[in-house]
Amino acid sequence: MIDMHAHIFPTISREQAYALDPEQGPWLRVDGGGKGMMMRGEQEFRPVHAPLWDADARLADLDRDGVDVQIVSATPLMFGYALDAQKVADWAERMNDLTLEHCQKHPQRLKALAQVPLQNTELACRVASSAKASGHVGVQIGNHVGDRDLDDEQLVEFLHHCAVNDIPVLVHPWDMMGGARMKQWMLPWLVAMPAETSLGILSLILSGAFERLPRSLKICFAHGGGAFAFNPGARGQRLEAARHCAQGLP
Repeated sequence: MIDMHAHIFPTISREQAYALDPEQGPWLRVDGGGKGMMMRGEQEFRPVHAPLWDADARLADLDRDGVDVQIVSATPLMFGYALDAQKVADWAERMNDLTLEHCQKHPQRLKALAQVPLQNTELACRVASSAKASGHVGVQIGNHVGDRDLDDEQLVEFLHHCAVNDIPVLVHPWDMMGGARMKQWMLPWLVAMPAETSLGILSLILSGAFERLPRSLKICFAHGGGAFAFNPGARGQRLEAARHCAQGLP
């Protein structure tokens, strides 16, 4: 069995994170006993456990669950799309190196997806190609950059680059919609995250981007396609009507 969607959070120090951004830089606080805390600046983000950063602990989980191979990728907190693009490019390359180091401890069982500075297409393409050359099996990207969804011309350009260079893409929802109405009960993950994935898929369909992109594009949307697969309207008459109203489609 292959698990193609699992996250990693390397043991990034507070100082390394602050060099990226003092307020938003992500780092890992290891508390002992196999427990830790993902941090964003000085704010606690989420409690985590050792398999997130310890390859041996991860392998023990794989053996317990009967998983033969696992493909690991950055926790979306590490994306940095709102920060300076060149800083994030340097950061992404360092995180990609750390992800490879993690996987190389058990190279037959662990494979790596790279992260890229998606806010800058030229840098993102460069980092993606470099990552493929260094041994990553593909890239992971967020489903949007600020207000730009996947139908944005520059994001489509990045997907085109991945298609023609045989770089598989995993799209992960992040920076979820909802605001104040989603502050409790983990609603951003339970409600907004599946909606974000559906938004990404539909933006590519209704804009005509999927029809313009090369058929060689290998793209997967996390969490089983989010809400898209379970919305009959997305597959039936409503989608057909939306297609006829969308720009770029006959």
